[in-house]
Amino acid sequence: MNLNDFLANTLPITIIELLAALAGSYFILKTKPKTRDRYLVLYLWITFIVEVIGAYAPIAYFTEYKYFAFVEDTPFRRNHWLYNLYTLYSYLFLSCYFILQLRNKKWKLILNVILVLFGISALLNLIFSGVYFDGEAQFTLLIGTLILVISIILFYFELLQSDLILQLKKFLPMYISVGILVFSLCVTPVDIFSKYFNVENTVYVDLRNNVFLYTNIFMYSMFTIGFIICSRKT
Repeated sequence: MNLNDFLANTLPITIIELLAALAGSYFILKTKPKTRDRYLVLYLWITFIVEVIGAYAPIAYFTEYKYFAFVEDTPFRRNHWLYNLYTLYSYLFLSCYFILQLRNKKWKLILNVILVLFGISALLNLIFSGVYFDGEAQFTLLIGTLILVISIILFYFELLQSDLILQLKKFLPMYISVGILVFSLCVTPVDIFSKYFNVENTVYVDLRNNVFLYTNIFMYSMFTIGFIICSRKT
């Protein structure tokens, strides 16, 4: 893998993330969305900014530190420090987004308590496990995915019992949930083996790159479609 291969895999993802964030901004301008949907758009802009900033590490590596030479021989030579924080933030925010959709107070209370405990535990894991700079936090990935998937399943369960099932075409959280669910169920199993992600293991590298590329395109396309369709309602 070289710099051209890296750009070929990441530029489409970055572009589709930008399109989703722009579509979300258009959605806000055209409608008067709920606060949680406004924060969702902010989350998408943060995601785009993180992707742009995080590109420094592979660019430095593939150019043999011709660019961003100041990070060579420092803990910041890899971008794990950035993505470990972003991944935790992402799971906390998205889980909270779907928990807020629930009407069952008991479920909301239980999930909120679990989410707080998860956030504290994940931070402690980053601090004391030594993984913060050197790899992906498997604890965050596994537990975060589990909480997020459970939140979405409960959201679906309540949706089936409500009148909103007849208005799914213009119900934004439905588009968001489908995109996130497909992405999480496809990417997390691949991420579990992230320690094998190196230039010598071409089979895993190609698999991981393809999974990330197509699932990201699917997820952010769902976001974009959802924002555009839902922006048409009065």
